[in-house]
Amino acid sequence: MKKLLASTAASLLALGGLVATAAPASAHTPQVSATCTGLDVSLKAYSAKDNSVTVKVDGKVVKNETFQRSYSTSYTFPDSSVAHSWEIDVRAADGKKYDHAQQGKTTPCASSPTPGNEVGIYVYQKTDPAKPAAWENSGPQTLVDHKPGTDWYTTFPSDLPREVCGDGWAVQQDRIRQDGTFVWPETITPPKSALGKVLTGSKHHDLDDLVEVPECAEETRPPAEPETPAVPEPEEPTLTIVPPVAPTILEVCGTDDERFVLPESTDQISYTRTEKAIVAHPASGFALGESAGYVLAEDGASASFALDLEAAAEDCVLTPGDIGAVCEADTPYLGYEVFLPEGYQADSDRPLSITFLNPGEGEDYTVEGLPLDGRILWPGASADEPRAWPGWERQSDGTYVETDGNYAWTRSDVEVLFQVNPDYSTTVRYPEGTASCANPPAAAAPGPVTAEAPSGPSLAATGATAGAAGFLALLLVGGGAALVWARRRANG
Repeated sequence: MKKLLASTAASLLALGGLVATAAPASAHTPQVSATCTGLDVSLKAYSAKDNSVTVKVDGKVVKNETFQRSYSTSYTFPDSSVAHSWEIDVRAADGKKYDHAQQGKTTPCASSPTPGNEVGIYVYQKTDPAKPAAWENSGPQTLVDHKPGTDWYTTFPSDLPREVCGDGWAVQQDRIRQDGTFVWPETITPPKSALGKVLTGSKHHDLDDLVEVPECAEETRPPAEPETPAVPEPEEPTLTIVPPVAPTILEVCGTDDERFVLPESTDQISYTRTEKAIVAHPASGFALGESAGYVLAEDGASASFALDLEAAAEDCVLTPGDIGAVCEADTPYLGYEVFLPEGYQADSDRPLSITFLNPGEGEDYTVEGLPLDGRILWPGASADEPRAWPGWERQSDGTYVETDGNYAWTRSDVEVLFQVNPDYSTTVRYPEGTASCANPPAAAAPGPVTAEAPSGPSLAATGATAGAAGFLALLLVGGGAALVWARRRANG
């Protein structure tokens, strides 16, 4: 086989030489060019450290040098009329993976053909192995060897090519008349002949007439790399669908926390309360289903139940009874009566606060700790000495003058707010100013100057002193009338 390849290569070299080029290894680039006359070596892009190169020709070292970065050399064969073998061995300083080894063989430089007769031999694979060797049964032919003379080859002149094995191989021998210009073609592809007029004879026969053809060996394949077992994708867990439970809404009046009862958390769903909603979260292995009142989040991680706080506030209001301004013994009062919403439980028997709302920028007037029905002094008024009325100021001589102070803003329509936790508000008008109510008398005895009644955001309820005095007066009047009636009856 080696002889056959060498013979084939020899013909190529005779036409101009054989160039062997090594593919670059990473950035390192070795190149070797061999002809019948010599050898050229070029090494580029190697390490800046000491790399080494050894060149052998016919088994002898002709170059053994170190180099940095790059290297080139040429070697001329001492006799170009004979074949030469060559080897190159490069050791890279930056790692064995950049080492390079290459070898080859040249053929003698051919002289001009000598006129005369020659015989050439080609090997080919038959198109139909069962049929005899013939031009009509020939596949592409490859030149093996040629020689001067007219004698046919009786033995195969070289090693078999690597691809030749098994049945179906044949040879064609051609006899030509050499005119001094003919060059044997390396390949012939039937049915087109490349020999032309120089051909004087040819013969075909099976290859095993000249040499024993080996059986084709089973193709040796590199061991397959072990397959990396595919990592199965995790299966989507099967989730149990559970609907969230709506909160309990109590039909009572109270704070939102009291009206909306949070559902009890379980091992399937947990519940939390935000300012405006109840939020349900599924436990691991569960998913939220549909449930009236709940809105499921896009990612399914939660569901929200919106709390209707405005509706709750509308349901939780005080119911008013009789509310209005009254005068008693020339003192103004606010009489009132309110009722709690159904189901509401007050914290005490005096849970009410009443606030006169200042329409301006000043402070409101508030009285706390009141029962649900009764009366309170009008802001700025006093039933005891020194007497006082809203919008009036007592002078040092005991007279009164009008003023913008002393809760004068309550003498017009004023909004009054009643609050427990539910609330109610209404507008109340100050009693009409008359000689017997709501204003000081036209002339009052002078008296000592005293401080105004305290004002501010919170004043305690003081009871009904004026009411008690009125009751005592009625009792006295009734007693006097009874005494007169008794005397008249005795005289009669």
